[in-house]
Amino acid sequence: MTDSTLVDFTEIAGYTVIRQLGAGGMGQVFLVQHPRLPRHDALKLLDAGVSRNGDFKARFQREADLLAQLSHPNVITLYDRGEFNGRLWITMEYVDGTDASELLDSRGPLPLDLALALVSGAGAALDYAWRKQRITHRDVKPANILVAFDDGKIETVKLADFGIAKAAGESTSLTSTGFTVGTMNYISPEAIEGDQVDNRSDVYSLGCTAYHLLTGRPPFAATTMTALMAAHLSRPVPAITSIAPDLPVALNDVFETALAKSPGDRFGSCGDFVESLSAAAVGNSPEPAHAKTITANTAARQSTVAANTYSAPPEKVGSTVPRTSRITSILGVAAVILALAVAVAAGRLVAQKQEPGDPKAAVATASTTTITRSTVTISSTRPTQTPTTPIATVTQPLPTTPPAPVEGQPCNPSTDTRSPDGRLSCSGLDGVWRDMSYQSNPPVQWNAPCNEPGSRARVQNTDAVVTCKPASSGGYAWQP
Repeated sequence: MTDSTLVDFTEIAGYTVIRQLGAGGMGQVFLVQHPRLPRHDALKLLDAGVSRNGDFKARFQREADLLAQLSHPNVITLYDRGEFNGRLWITMEYVDGTDASELLDSRGPLPLDLALALVSGAGAALDYAWRKQRITHRDVKPANILVAFDDGKIETVKLADFGIAKAAGESTSLTSTGFTVGTMNYISPEAIEGDQVDNRSDVYSLGCTAYHLLTGRPPFAATTMTALMAAHLSRPVPAITSIAPDLPVALNDVFETALAKSPGDRFGSCGDFVESLSAAAVGNSPEPAHAKTITANTAARQSTVAANTYSAPPEKVGSTVPRTSRITSILGVAAVILALAVAVAAGRLVAQKQEPGDPKAAVATASTTTITRSTVTISSTRPTQTPTTPIATVTQPLPTTPPAPVEGQPCNPSTDTRSPDGRLSCSGLDGVWRDMSYQSNPPVQWNAPCNEPGSRARVQNTDAVVTCKPASSGGYAWQP
């Protein structure tokens, strides 16, 4: 019996096989009856080829142990793992429904509200896994977004295959079994190049998936894996309205950010992407967080002043503005106010040379100035009489070199990278300084003994970070 004829199995590791649900480059998935509980599970049986790989086997088991700790309404729950006739298997929650890929096949491009619901559920799962265990999915695609309907309405959305593609990617090359042209439709540039990836790699893949759901085709189309990789690495993303003209134009900018080639130019989390996607979908794109509004006394006429301002990613609702963003904003505002003060002073000199009541005399107004990335627009409101008292000015000393950052303090992921001493790194997930000194420590084994309480390290061959804590059996061990 070959790996591809597993449909003849009636029992796998004690589970009764009901039917085969699907097959892929790494194995098959079956609907099975639990041997003791009155429950149907999904059992994934990996091919013998990858199961025989010692490195992959060890990593697969460690990833399964980490994934079993995830509990989220949008994450497929992992129940058990084991080995059957030399083949690795896992059992997981069964969703009696379909997946987004099948919806595309049967319906074509999905309605905007349905696509948003699927992307929102998958994005919540990705953010949770990154926040909880620093796990990246690395295989986000329509086929891994499962959905169940009840009376025509969405009952649940689940993201499947967490960690499995990641483990395979660490022990095999991109061109080996398990990485198909279908998977490559959604892979990030940094994953293609073999660079270190974080949650922003999943943001890119989720962006490609959302693009596919809305247009009926991935953002980059090619017949070979090499051509697809080249497209992800160098080609700009086509405007989504060039494929689906009926979609809101505001979506173009959202996908341009989500599918940026550099991780630093993307949204900091899947939640940020979904929030911007939802806002653009209803034609209510929020003002970017880097746009600041100030009120000043200035000349009556409208004018547009070119300004060089800082660039920052959208802030989360309720988040604290990073300190460096505040400093940069203050400098930008101070420069504008200085320019306005010069203009007002010049206008006052002209006014002094004119007769009182001259219609050409300068008129002072209360106006609102909005600072954006590219321009500063001064919009005049109703005019008032020329003031007889000087306009008050406030002089604020320019900030000196900011103090060294402290762990947990807000930071700006687009401008802050490492603290001067190299110990802290600005997290792209929540915009605060994090202690990344563990990256200089050698990888450790899960629950292995340690002797430096409080120190941190990465679990070998995973993205999980553990801390040296007191162990229940005495001494210290590496624990989450």
